[in-house]
Amino acid sequence: HGDYISLEMDKLKLVVAKLSMLAERQLNYLLNSKLNDKLTPFVNLGKLGLNFGMQGAQFTATSTTAENQMLSNPMYIHSIPNNNDNQDIVSMGTNSALITKKVIENTFEVLSIEIITIVQAIELLGFSNRVSSATKKFYDEIRAIVPPFKEDLIMYPFINEVKDFLINSED
Repeated sequence: HGDYISLEMDKLKLVVAKLSMLAERQLNYLLNSKLNDKLTPFVNLGKLGLNFGMQGAQFTATSTTAENQMLSNPMYIHSIPNNNDNQDIVSMGTNSALITKKVIENTFEVLSIEIITIVQAIELLGFSNRVSSATKKFYDEIRAIVPPFKEDLIMYPFINEVKDFLINSED
């Protein structure tokens, strides 16, 4: 019976959705100069008032996190009898697993936006040579995908490339 799958997938998607909420709140802290008191608004390396920095990407992270919250409603409690009522309790395990897959993909997207913002912040502060060797290696790997930018860019291709890097990275 798929009850076990459904219950475990529901628990997993709750935890992963919570991770995306944490990443989105950390991102908000980085992008809000009134909160962090160190970085320019939206970690903007360009001209304030003319360039947007990571502002547009924040909208994506926020809406994606909200989608995760909506998708995290448990499927385990849903049941629609079928098969001439022979199957009176249907686990919805497949649905739960598919929704969990989407929540995981969404969370990688939010994390990608947060990571791009972090490397931009490191650039802004001039700290790229003051981080640990492991962080520097990761910084360089992300910078190979997303070069430092001051002008506004279409961010979606970069977000997707960082997302693919995170998913396929062995470290």
